[in-house]
Amino acid sequence: MAATLLFSILLAVAVTILSILLALYLIPVTLSTVADCRRESLRATATVAWGIVGARVRADDGVQVLEVLLAGRPVMTRDLREVARAPPEKKAEARGPALPVREYIDAAGDLWPHLRRILAAVYRSLYLETLRGNVTLGLESPADTGVIYGYCTAARYALWPAEAIDFVMTPVFDHEVFEGTFTLRMQIRWPLLIIIPAVRALLQKPVRQRLRQVSGRGAPGA
Repeated sequence: MAATLLFSILLAVAVTILSILLALYLIPVTLSTVADCRRESLRATATVAWGIVGARVRADDGVQVLEVLLAGRPVMTRDLREVARAPPEKKAEARGPALPVREYIDAAGDLWPHLRRILAAVYRSLYLETLRGNVTLGLESPADTGVIYGYCTAARYALWPAEAIDFVMTPVFDHEVFEGTFTLRMQIRWPLLIIIPAVRALLQKPVRQRLRQVSGRGAPGA
């Protein structure tokens, strides 16, 4: 009797895991973003949906709301400002000072072998429906501005289908600025193919150490 019960439980667990993996392979994730960023205000909406389940973040003139969606309808709404003001249940881990943009660029170079595999999976799974934008960007360092502008220009011609893209970035080298409009809608058709290389990378200790460093929670040798 006990053996039969144990077998039934293991079978149910196996069927559940296989069902989740099959769903992650067959059901696409839809992402959409609409943003209008100015010096005086920021209005943005970002939505992530997988099947009938989704989440949406809205930011509009200081109002920041997280909505949990079911079949496209909000079933739960949380004010993100209240969540941020809520006292933590336990002492937060100490964080180091913010790193310059160059440190993040160097980290991307160190992690590139892993990022390349993940990006290859994203490229195979990604279907871009719409990308429209007109952005003016200026960072503290003119060199960093040029690097980001170069990456965005290269990505512009690497993404497919190219006819769905109308994105213009204007670099500014004499002062800091970030403003413009942005509209994005795309699908990740096979999420499981992206999760597999991402999990493989996170299982490696050097990757976790580098990620901790750039997040301000540790040093490369920690």
